[in-house]
Amino acid sequence: MLIGVPILPQVHSIFVALKTELKSRGVTYLGVANHIGLTEASVKRMFSQEEISLKRLDSICQLLEIDLSQLTRTNDADTRALKLLTEAQELEIVSDERQFAVSFLVLNGWTYDELLKYFDFSEHELIQRLAKLDKLKLIELLPRNRIKLRVAPNFTWRKKGPIKTFFATHFQSRFMENQFEGEHDFLRFMSGMYSPLTCSIIQKKLHDLAAEIDQLNQQDRDLPLEQRVPFAVLLAIRPWHAEFFEKMRKH
Repeated sequence: MLIGVPILPQVHSIFVALKTELKSRGVTYLGVANHIGLTEASVKRMFSQEEISLKRLDSICQLLEIDLSQLTRTNDADTRALKLLTEAQELEIVSDERQFAVSFLVLNGWTYDELLKYFDFSEHELIQRLAKLDKLKLIELLPRNRIKLRVAPNFTWRKKGPIKTFFATHFQSRFMENQFEGEHDFLRFMSGMYSPLTCSIIQKKLHDLAAEIDQLNQQDRDLPLEQRVPFAVLLAIRPWHAEFFEKMRKH
């Protein structure tokens, strides 16, 4: 609830909008905590219980450089946020490796300053490439080259589209070319004979785990890049008959 005023039905929507704005700007709960003078745990509790004073709400809006009226419009805008690119738009991204790199990194929370610091983009080139993403409505390029993501929470790449094909060719296959024996590595291949119900349960657990991994990634964005290491996680399940056994089956 908004503390100090009657309980309003749109309070939940305000918190949903707050989370959307925080994520789009790469602001974590720790960043909010530092700004309003609370602990990170208190901020997490505030969001989970959806209780906040108008003063703190206004302070968070100042951090996000928006006003309360803009915040209340965010939820409506979120329903219109980009959920899918056309095939032509995806081709436009993957046809240029440097454009793809900027797109991938920006969607993973990299800022303009970080891209300039760690990659060999000139200011002119980077602004041009960000402007293209703005035109595609993947981002909104704000004053002082701040980046706001405009994709919906359920944004995805096209099935069998150019970008998923690019990932499969250049990322997934190379990712698996490893013994996974390092200190922070983990690999476990499992197989079984499952009912459709069991398969649905496993898929639900994988979706939940993917959401939790994404949330952990959001939390770590407050840390300097020097304290973070690029990781990749592959979650997958599908019906599969290994050729090794198929050649021995009775026909």
